[in-house]
Amino acid sequence: MSAIEGYCMKCKTYGPIRDGKEVSMANGRTRYAGLCSNNPCTGKISKIIR
Repeated sequence: MSAIEGYCMKCKTYGPIRDGKEVSMANGRTRYAGLCSNNPCTGKISKIIR
């Protein structure tokens, strides 16, 4: 799978999701969740993919 990019709400930048995994939500949709790839940032990124 290629690197999925998302928007970090903490550092306000777009970037690839680090240590991501697919998570099934309660409404049946799938999201890709992980951590921000910018070095000093500790924000979480989540992107709906299906």
